[in-house]
Amino acid sequence: MRVSTVCLFCGLLLFLSGCAGYRTMNRQEACDKVIKTYNRMIRWQEAEKAALTYVDRSQRDRFVGAAESLRRRNVTMADMRILASECRAEHRSAEAVVEFDYFVLPDNRLKTVTDRQKWLFREESSDLPDQTEGWKLTTPLPEFK
Repeated sequence: MRVSTVCLFCGLLLFLSGCAGYRTMNRQEACDKVIKTYNRMIRWQEAEKAALTYVDRSQRDRFVGAAESLRRRNVTMADMRILASECRAEHRSAEAVVEFDYFVLPDNRLKTVTDRQKWLFREESSDLPDQTEGWKLTTPLPEFK
């Protein structure tokens, strides 16, 4: 009976560690996907939509203001490149370095800005019921001069 109890206990521990590893792997995949999707949205001038979906609440008003400024100034994105990204799912943080090529009408000179993004994984909380679980951007839009 003791052998079966020990085997059952070991099996339970193995199962729980597998579940934790699976959750971390899902967060890792979600992180990569969110970084790509967010930056595509910025590239295709959907910054306000990106703000509502991916920007942390503490930064959202500032971010929306910057997005409105881009639209008013006729900033047009020409291209986007993710130079580097590192998702540390086990630490619930990520960083990305992205370059945006753009021009400001009526000027047609192509300019490039580098965006150093910091992301955090937010979990649902009873303290903040309106906060959705997922990866949230904590840095503002770069300055498109």
